[in-house]
Order: sequence, then C-alpha cells, then structure tokens
Amino acid sequence: MDSFEPRDDLWIAVIDTEHHYSVWPQDKRIPTGWEPAGFAGSRQKCLAHIRDVWTDPRPLSLRSAISGDARL
Repeated sequence: MDSFEPRDDLWIAVIDTEHHYSVWPQDKRIPTGWEPAGFAGSRQKCLAHIRDVWTDPRPLSLRSAISGDARL
C-alpha cells in the first residue's frame, strides 16, 4: 500500500477559499488553502456528502460577481 493511501475509513471532506470540495486522508496534513468542511468518514461517504452539498461547482468569486456581491 502506498504511504499516501490511508485505510478507507480515514478521510475528511475539505473545502478551499473558492468553495471547491475535495477529500483528504484524515491522517495527512491538509494543504495550505484548504480546511476541513465538517464531514469525516470513509472515502465513499465523504464523496457522497460532497455530491450532496456542492450543488454549484463555479468558484465562489464568480458566483459573487454574477450576483453583484463581488468584494474585490
């Protein structure tokens, strides 16, 4: 097993500043620019959670600009 590949039950959902989601091994340091999104479980459960909550894949800055809420 690759040292980056943890057991399947040790994953977290993470989110970046543009509100993009990903999964990350729970036992690895989260990269700069990402933070925990409040969900942990198996990789598959994390992916299912992300499918449920990530309903608009556009970057947050684009969504804000379109809605007139751009804070540049």
